[in-house]
This record gives sequence, C-alpha cells and structure tokens, in this order.
Amino acid sequence: MNDSREKYQRIPEPNKVSGLSYVFSDTGLELPVLDITHPLFESSIDEKILTELCEKSPQAAAMMKMMPDAQKKMIADHSYIFGTHFYETPAAYLSGMGTYMLKLGPQLIGGGEERKIDRMATMGVSGIAARMRLRDLCRLQTEALSPQLRVRPGDRLCLINIAGGAASDSINTLRLIQEEDPSLLMDRRIEIHLFEIDALSSRFAEKSVKALKEPGCAFQKLDLTYQFHRTAWSETAELTNLLISRGNDIVVCSSEGGLFEYGQDEDIHAVLKTLNDHSSGSTIAVGSALLDRGRIDPTITAMAETSGAALRFLGKEGIQDILAPTGWAMDGLYQNNPVYLVFRLKKCRD
Repeated sequence: MNDSREKYQRIPEPNKVSGLSYVFSDTGLELPVLDITHPLFESSIDEKILTELCEKSPQAAAMMKMMPDAQKKMIADHSYIFGTHFYETPAAYLSGMGTYMLKLGPQLIGGGEERKIDRMATMGVSGIAARMRLRDLCRLQTEALSPQLRVRPGDRLCLINIAGGAASDSINTLRLIQEEDPSLLMDRRIEIHLFEIDALSSRFAEKSVKALKEPGCAFQKLDLTYQFHRTAWSETAELTNLLISRGNDIVVCSSEGGLFEYGQDEDIHAVLKTLNDHSSGSTIAVGSALLDRGRIDPTITAMAETSGAALRFLGKEGIQDILAPTGWAMDGLYQNNPVYLVFRLKKCRD
C-alpha cells in the first residue's frame, strides 16, 4: 500500500467543522474523525424523517431494482461511498471507509459539489440506520463497561474490534465514557485492537487515534494505544493469544456491521467460542445484525440485489439460533432500527 498511496492526490476538506479533528485517508481524502456526541451527528438522526422515508421505501425499492446499468455506473463513478475509491480489491461488501462516510451524515461529510451524491446517500434510510447502529452499539458498551471501570480503578481496558472498519464504535465508546465520567479512563492503560482485512480503514483508525491524542484534543490525557491485526475472522489464533494475555483486564469485544452481517455460521461460532474459552466471565460482547427479510426496510434488500452484496438477513431468531452452541446469549437489545438489531451478549457458562 505504501507505493500505491503516492498516486492519490490529497483532497483537503474545504468546509471543516469546528471542534472536530481531521485526517487524510490513505487514498487522499480528508475527513473528520467521527464524534457521535457532536450536535451535527446527533441532529442527523431524525426519527420523524426516518418514518417518512420508510413509508416511501416500497416505491424506492421498486425504482432501485429497475435502475438502468448506466445510472448505476454513473453513481459508482461519482461516489466515494459506492465507488471503487476505497477498495484495494473488488469485494462483495461496502468498504470500511465507504461505510464510515455513510455514518458521517450530510453535514459532516462535507466536500461541496464533489460529494453531492454521497451526501444524498447519507440522508436515506441506510445512512440514518447506520448512524443509529453506531450510536446504540456505543451506548451498550458504555452501559456495560462503566460499572466495571468504576470498581476496578487502574485495571487495563482492552477493546477488541472484529471487522470494525475504522473502529468508530471503539473510539466513540471511549468518548461516551469520557462524557459520562472522565475519571473512569484516567490512570489506566487503554488498548484498541482491530481485527480486520481492510488495511485502508484500519490506517484511518490509526490516524484518528493519533489525531485525538494531539494537545487539546479529546484523548490527549489518555494512555491509549492502537494495534491493527490484519486477519480474517475465521483465523482465531491471534485473537486467542491476545485474550490469553489479557485475562486479567477489562475486555469488551464488538463487531459493528461485520461478523454478524457477513460472516457464515462457522465463522461466528469460531469467534464466539474463542471468546468463551479464553476470557473471563466479565468479558463483554456486542454486535449488530440485519433484520430478517420480513422485517427489514425493503430498500436494503433491493440494494443487496442490485449490488450483489453478500449480506445475511438473520434477524433476532437467526442470531439466537446461531448463538445456541457458542456459550453466549442475548442480554440487551435495541430494536428501534428499521434495518439493524444491536445487541449485547452474556456468557451462559464460564
């Protein structure tokens, strides 16, 4: 990747938002480090608008299925989210950085006319739902972590992120904890470990953490490190070694938009059994999954059909079936999203 980065022009963001840090992607695009506590992020999740959009979804889905190939190509050619800008190789999933831009929302994505199509995309059901998913996953982690942090001062905090793209949920969980009680993160080592095959988004995560540790920024006073593990979720040896070495730590494992939305049953089983076998009873696990086809917003299935995305529409029952042999069960669930389930897991046995 080092050689290929030189071919990309660095495109600075002309309309920077006050109070946010900005970094360049490896492909030259300057973007803000996502902050879910920022008012422009919070205002981008409008339930009234979402309800109106969902009411129009059947018509939108029908139009999507009939979209001519020429129009699809035009969108791909003029979109960072849906185009090839963030792909090292072709893939049957939305890139980590494409998903990241979707979560920024229309007012944070910036870019003037150049990002017009992407701003429109962030305003649809999929964009609002993705921002809700991120917000709710961070809330679940914060709710579970805060009590442990309060009674275990000084213990190391280890955030393990499985296929999390730019690690936005790990970074923003720290933001929420900091907003609730800054003392909970002080005087302890904090680690973010990203297990991901997408080097572009992982590099953005690394740059984001570095930017937030700059003087005057949110994580300046934190003893925070970031490590990228370039490995597929089916390869659990590195995860096993990490868990064994962090047996006395406060550990949370998350997968936003990854394992439970694209992984096969055997992949999910392998990760959860590894977590179950090599972590303590206090270990926290959270994730997101798509609703089943009968409940999900129809624009999502239409998008999957037209793009060839290898999505799994598991829903609550499908997740529960997969969990049965793993030693984990649902313990906390957000169901207010027209696209995603967001859930916390607990160990059934230790």
